Amino acid sequence: MRRPLALALMALAPVAAGCGGGNASSTRITSDTLTIYTSLPLRGEREADGRAVLRGQKLALQEAGGRVGSLDIGLVALDNTRTSTGRWDPRQVAANAREAAENPSTIAYIGDLDSGASAVSVPIVNEIGVLQVSPLSGYTGLTQVADKGEPAKYYPSAKRTFARLVPTGAREALGLADWLRDLGISRVTLAHDGLQEGLGHGTELERVLRQAGVAVVRSIRVDPSEDPPDVAGALRDVLRGPAVALVYAGASTSTASALLGAVAERAPGKQLFATSGVAGPRLAEGLAELETVRVVSPLLPLAERPPAARRMAARYRELFDTPPPPSALYGYEAMRSVLDAIGRAGKDGNDRQAVIDSYLGSSVSRSVLGSYAIGEDGDISGAAIGGFSVRSGRLRLERLVATPAD
Repeated sequence: MRRPLALALMALAPVAAGCGGGNASSTRITSDTLTIYTSLPLRGEREADGRAVLRGQKLALQEAGGRVGSLDIGLVALDNTRTSTGRWDPRQVAANAREAAENPSTIAYIGDLDSGASAVSVPIVNEIGVLQVSPLSGYTGLTQVADKGEPAKYYPSAKRTFARLVPTGAREALGLADWLRDLGISRVTLAHDGLQEGLGHGTELERVLRQAGVAVVRSIRVDPSEDPPDVAGALRDVLRGPAVALVYAGASTSTASALLGAVAERAPGKQLFATSGVAGPRLAEGLAELETVRVVSPLLPLAERPPAARRMAARYRELFDTPPPPSALYGYEAMRSVLDAIGRAGKDGNDRQAVIDSYLGSSVSRSVLGSYAIGEDGDISGAAIGGFSVRSGRLRLERLVATPAD
């Protein structure tokens, strides 16, 4: 049975079903208590990221005193995973989005983390005209043309309501292409698992690499659903190819670890790369014995962030008795930026459309992520992407593959 998490850090006043939104055409919430929903993976392989993002949100809301001006702000956290798989589930994601949509006090929706999950929730949240901010969904098609019908199919209201705090997959692909060329790599084998996160569809990454002068000599689809992963066929295809490098694109960390590890054992001379969907501690720990794996990710270490991030990290450690992983900063900034948009809307802070208008097209000069701007299409500018290497079971920043000025 799914239920909202109890949040002891702030009061969440109950709001009667009929007291929210004036007449049918109004976007104003008549209650003085507003609700922000968040939908996150709170079990399974992405539990650590989900809980870190949630803690970041709690911290930002606590620092605001649970209020913006005269408005009380409550937070409802919902798990978007399925018990049997531990992964985000489309039916659960849709149920979460509908719960937010049916609450007349909902002013914003923070989530989802995975791009595939956001592709499910965005149309539901968009239809009722509520601001949605994803901390980590990078799939290009959510805001730009990447495939047929995109991005229009995500916006049934024909108005933009979605924004994200990470660069698009297209920008990540360009950064990876530049890194490959700087390393003198002109031909790669591409393995992709079909998941939207981390350029896992393969086609966008392949197109960008080719345009950048990096030839994809073989493109291999791997199955991310097998447990344990069976990568024998993909391994044979990689070994037959003439490329000196393999790029894994997608979101299945277990499949990526199995394939990259097998290639390293059979062909130790090949250089190995992976995209942001699998760039995290689990991959680094699983490939701790290797020194030939590089990954790209916007989740930069704390040392690369501005002083505001280090101050936030100290408060996070004090409150939760653990240091914040990089994903926590994105949860914190998602909440902080939503509260800021409510505040900038002034007397219209309880008006859904006014908050959307306040958020889209905004710029931030100081934040835990640095300075950035959110376009009218919901995309972020001024965000960096790191190039990491696996060293002794940890990800070590090697360079920036995309800088804030790009």
